[in-house]
Amino acid sequence: MEKIGILIDSTTLTRSEIKNYEFIKYAPLGVTIDGVHYGEFELSTEDMLKHLHTAKKMTTSQPSPGEFLKLYEEFRAEGYTHVLVVTLSEKISGTFQSALVAKTMEEFPMEISIHATKVASFGVANGVAVLAEMVAKGTTFDALIKRFYVLFDDAKVMFTLANLMNLFRGGRLSKVQALLGTVLRIKPIVEMIEGKLQLTRKERTNIACFDYFVHAVDEYCTIHKEVYLDIISINRPEWADKLKEEISKRHPQVKIYMTDYVSPVFFVHLGDQGFGIALAGE
Repeated sequence: MEKIGILIDSTTLTRSEIKNYEFIKYAPLGVTIDGVHYGEFELSTEDMLKHLHTAKKMTTSQPSPGEFLKLYEEFRAEGYTHVLVVTLSEKISGTFQSALVAKTMEEFPMEISIHATKVASFGVANGVAVLAEMVAKGTTFDALIKRFYVLFDDAKVMFTLANLMNLFRGGRLSKVQALLGTVLRIKPIVEMIEGKLQLTRKERTNIACFDYFVHAVDEYCTIHKEVYLDIISINRPEWADKLKEEISKRHPQVKIYMTDYVSPVFFVHLGDQGFGIALAGE
C-alpha cells in the first residue's frame, strides 16, 4: 500500500491548513538581514515589517541539498513509499536544484518525484492545497502526479505593489522598471510569466488593477470548469474584499481562498503593501 508524502518549500506556507497535514514537510529558505542569517520560521510578520523599514541590506537564500536530504531521510524513516516534491519556480530560486542534488546523494527505497512550478508562494499553495486533499482521501501516486500537471499547467500569479524597489533590490526587476513605478506613482502589475516575475502593465489607479484582475478571472473561467482562486492582500484588505465580492458575484462556482500572509522571503521582494490573485484550474 502506498504511503504518500508531499515536500514543499517554506515560501508555500501561506495557508495554515497546509501546516496541519502530517504528511507534508517543508524545506526552509533563509533571509539575511544586515549580515545576520535567519531561517524563515525565525521571523514573524511583525519582525519583517520592522526590518523592511530599518534594514540596510536584505538577501534571501534557498535550502541546501543537505536540508532536503535530511527531509528525505525523515520520510524514509516514517515509512513513506512515495514523495511528491513541489517547489517555487526554478527561474527565481535554486530550491528545485537543491532538491534534485539531494536525491542523488543517497539511494532511497521510495519514489521521489521532484517538480518546479512556474509560480511561487501563494500561487504554489493554491494548487498544493488541492493535492493535499487528494492525499488525505487516499489517492494513488499516479493520480496525484497527473493532477499536479493539470493544476499547474497554466497556473497564474499577478499582483500590484505600492513600491517596486524591493523587487529591484532582490534582483527581480531592473532599476529603470522599479524607479518608473515608484517615482511616477504608477500602479504596476507584476505577473509570473514562464516562471519569471515581469512587469506587464502600468496602471494609474488601484481600480484599474482591480479591473485587470477581475478580467483575468473572467478569461480563466472560460477555459476551466474548476477554478481555484487565491486572493492575496498585504496590508490592503479593502481591495481583497472587493475582489472577493465581485468575483463571487460573477463566478459563484469559483473556489476562493483569502490570504493575508507571505513568508519572510517574499516580504523581502514584495514589500509591505499590495494585492493580487493566483489561479489554478482544471
